[in-house]
Amino acid sequence: MIELFKHACNRYFVAQTFMTRLPAPIKLSWSEEELAKSTAYFPVVGLLVGTIAAVAWWLGSNGWSATIGAVFAVCAAVIATGAFHEDGLADSADGIGGAFEIEKKLTIMRDSRIGTYGSVALLLSILAKVGAIALLDANTAMWTIAGAHMISRWTSAPLIKNNTYVREQGTGKPFAAMVTTTEVIGSSCFALFCSLLCFGYKAVVVVPVVLVGLWCAQWYVRRKLGGITGDVLGAINSLIELLVYLVMASQWIKGIS
Repeated sequence: MIELFKHACNRYFVAQTFMTRLPAPIKLSWSEEELAKSTAYFPVVGLLVGTIAAVAWWLGSNGWSATIGAVFAVCAAVIATGAFHEDGLADSADGIGGAFEIEKKLTIMRDSRIGTYGSVALLLSILAKVGAIALLDANTAMWTIAGAHMISRWTSAPLIKNNTYVREQGTGKPFAAMVTTTEVIGSSCFALFCSLLCFGYKAVVVVPVVLVGLWCAQWYVRRKLGGITGDVLGAINSLIELLVYLVMASQWIKGIS
């Protein structure tokens, strides 16, 4: 039992240090296998980031206004993750929008400079997140923010398992092929349980919409790139997070009682 606990702690903190700027309180054992196993803990890390963002929302909304609270929430998540997913969104937008051939797209995505497509994608994404969070009901906003970050990080596990990693070299290449069904099932069970806690009965709407969004995103990147990259995973994480905010802030779901 002690060994199992040690393995679980190591894999969680491997996931945390991989996806965020938050330090690990223990000495980590890094390997490609441990990184692959850590994908089961991606939604757990997402829940932590979401909790940080939710607290920031509470401070901003109570000290100033709902809009300031939304800005605080987005900023807190960006700071906690080091803009990890925003970088992926910008690179993916530049690559997919900037060329027709797959190799050229991947070359553009590798460029550290941000282009027009990336700038527009980032601007629109951040504006949409702030706008949607500002519309959330005060009673559900903190839970929604936490849940959105959690379920968006979950999407990485099935994406890695079910798609080809198209780069020969990249952040996810060393461990992508090692992710198994076990990690996907483990992360999925956790994500479903937390979705019920965070979204309540509205999870019956949020979860199917997320699954449809995930399927559409997967179809799109297969069509444009032939598979996934680390940047694509970050982009999809960011867009699924936004999708959850839009669903929870919509007039239709607010009308459900």
